[in-house]
Order: sequence, then C-alpha cells, then structure tokens
Amino acid sequence: MRRNYEALFGAFYEIYFDYKSEKMSNAEAIACTADAYFGVQSRGEMEKAVVYISEGRICLTHSKIFIKAKERIVEALNSLDLHKLQIETTPDEYKDILERRDMVLDEIDNIPVDYSPYTRWYYHEMEKEVKNYFGIIVNEVENKNEMIEKVLERFERECTNTLSENIVVKTTLVELLIRYDIKGNEQFVEITKELEQFDINDVGAQLTENEKVDLSIRISNLLMLTRG
Repeated sequence: MRRNYEALFGAFYEIYFDYKSEKMSNAEAIACTADAYFGVQSRGEMEKAVVYISEGRICLTHSKIFIKAKERIVEALNSLDLHKLQIETTPDEYKDILERRDMVLDEIDNIPVDYSPYTRWYYHEMEKEVKNYFGIIVNEVENKNEMIEKVLERFERECTNTLSENIVVKTTLVELLIRYDIKGNEQFVEITKELEQFDINDVGAQLTENEKVDLSIRISNLLMLTRG
C-alpha cells in the first residue's frame, strides 16, 4: 500500500532531525537524509515529489546549498509528471504538493550556492556551534585549563574533516579563551602557533571570499593580542 504523503513528509523531517541530534552539520544531515531516501522517489510520482520537496524545503532554511543538490532538486521538481501525480493523489493532495513545489522552486535561487565538494559546517554555523558549546561548559568545568581539551574533544571530528572547520573552531576557541582570560598553557600556545602558520588560501572554496577576509582579520587580531 502506498504511503500517505503527509506521513512521508513527516518521516523525511524526522530522519533529518535524527541526524542533527547526532551533532551533524546542516549540510551533512541533509546529505545523509537524502541518501537514506535514495530509491524511494522511484516508487511513484508522489514519492518523488515529496522527497525532493522535503529536501528543498529543508535546504531553504540553511545558509548555503550545495550546487549539485540544488541542480538535482530543481531538475526533479521541474520534471514531475503531473498527470501521474494527479492519478496518485487526491485533489487536495495534488494542489498542496504543487504549492509546496512552487514555493521551493521560487525561493531556492535566494540561497547562496556552495561549490566546494566537502560536506561540512559552514563558517558562521561552525563559529556559533563552538560558542554555544563553550557557553554550556564554561561554568561546569572547575579546572579552566581543561576547557581547551574539552572543546577540541567535542569538535575532533570537525577538526579532522576540513581545514576550514579546523581553523574556525580554533580561532573561535582562542577568542573565547582570551575573553575569559583562560590562556597560557601549552595547548593554547600550540593553537596560536597553528593559527600563525595558517595560509588562508589553503581553504580554497570551503570559504567564500568575504569569509576568508573576515577570518583573516580575526586571526590577525588574535595574534596581536597573544603577542602583547
């Protein structure tokens, strides 16, 4: 029996938020969700519409969209066989699906496109995630010298995933350590040395040009403070 289209919408979102609860970035969570639904869209035109509309609507809430994901969503929604879709759905369902489809197609061009092939936390998202975690543990950790270790342990996966994530995590961490006057230990010195040796050009398309400028300024300011 064909699944109810509303249930399929709900299931897609549920899986996405399950991945998010595993501390995945928005980009990785939606990529994993799309992979989990690979093949579902071939069961019928309703399933195809729901899967790509769901993916598209979630992407509309993100700060960027991967270029290939955008192309796949747009192509799929524009190629829906409306005759088959009408047969597979009730009149109300058909109307609702078309309205949702049109909303995705109308708004998807407003999202900045990510051309890097690496699934990762984006610049401001990564910065926010580090700040949020730091804010949670700063009052819980008695020995403040353990803050660096705890933050790096929490973001170990991100720091080994891409250079941009690694540097944004450590730049944000050093900013917070200075703000809370937690500095001077060996790990702090090692991180500042890493920032000093970092070449912004090495991140390539992982950051936009504006993000590269902003990160460069942040690192320069930090190095001035640590030298002082």
